[in-house]
Amino acid sequence: MNTNGRVRDEEPNVATSFSGLAHDVIELGELQASLFVHDVKSTTQKTRTSLLLGVVGACVLLGSVPVVLFALAEFFVERFDWSRSAGFAVAAVVGIAASAGFLAAAWSKLSTGLNSMQRSRDELNRNIAWIKSSLRRQPTPKAEPNQAHTAGAPPNPR
Repeated sequence: MNTNGRVRDEEPNVATSFSGLAHDVIELGELQASLFVHDVKSTTQKTRTSLLLGVVGACVLLGSVPVVLFALAEFFVERFDWSRSAGFAVAAVVGIAASAGFLAAAWSKLSTGLNSMQRSRDELNRNIAWIKSSLRRQPTPKAEPNQAHTAGAPPNPR
């Protein structure tokens, strides 16, 4: 049995091995939860700006932009001698472009902030893979000490 240089006082049994594995899994779960809490705090701090930008953009759009757009439409009608419908159509396009700019800035900041959760997802995937591989491992069969050696095979040093 390969012990990686460690000397074992007694042979491992299923209960001891499972108990050790269960302890490791519980400890891993605690660490994963701690990392998740840290990432949620980090994400909240990073996305706070984007949420604020989104609220400001919505307030500006809902509050003052209609008045500005009406004024812009009237400016086009008076200055360029356009019809009212043409002036209001161009003013509406300007308003849509301005709100799209605010929302694009908010989306950019929000997506950057949400990427910090990737670390928790990666760590969880590695932990699940480790648990699966630990559960899948089969113990190697122990060689009998009185068993005859096959030709060409070195003797067991124990």
